[in-house]
Amino acid sequence: MADPHEMSEAGEERGDVVAGVDERPQRRREWAGGFRSVALPLLVLAAIVLGVWYLQRGGEGASEREAGIGIVALPADKNPTGRPPAAEEGRAAPDFVLHTLGGGTIRLSDLRGQVVLLNFWATWCGPCRQEVPELVQAYAAERDRGLVIVAINLQEQEDKVRDFAEAFGMQFPIALDRTGEVASAYRVQGSGLPTSVFIDRQGVVRTVRYGAMNAEYLRQQLAALL
Repeated sequence: MADPHEMSEAGEERGDVVAGVDERPQRRREWAGGFRSVALPLLVLAAIVLGVWYLQRGGEGASEREAGIGIVALPADKNPTGRPPAAEEGRAAPDFVLHTLGGGTIRLSDLRGQVVLLNFWATWCGPCRQEVPELVQAYAAERDRGLVIVAINLQEQEDKVRDFAEAFGMQFPIALDRTGEVASAYRVQGSGLPTSVFIDRQGVVRTVRYGAMNAEYLRQQLAALL
């Protein structure tokens, strides 16, 4: 006959197994419920933060457009090509209005009758730093002959742009492309900085240069237009 004590121990063991089978799913359900209770608020918070960031970015762009800043329609009497403006050689340069460093605005089509060099740049761009001294020298030498250099900064803080301009002695107009709309219209990519666009006195694009220019290249391009 089996020992009652042994039967009792065996029953307890079987009971433990049964209890374990019953308790594990409950623990998993409790853990899953606890995870959801923590994860869901975090996901909601992340969505709110991203939404606020997106709205702020969109709001900035909208305010720029509402103020007439960015790409604007080129008046027909300022388009000698008879074709839609485009950042291509032989086409009228796309017109734009941008805020300038220190206040005010600049409109490209208002510069008709002068040779315009648009230079897209950023303070973090190494080749831009190498090129700036050449631009400063060219502007000092040729401004009296009708050269206008418009240095268009891509989406950087104004204080950072100002410090850079003062350090390099940039006396020509510095425009702030805060939304990147103008750079996009001129097919400027971040990896392609600096980008320079030479525009003749009639507002027609004559040369588009990707990458830094040396003094000789810059001199030759300006000599053909001035």
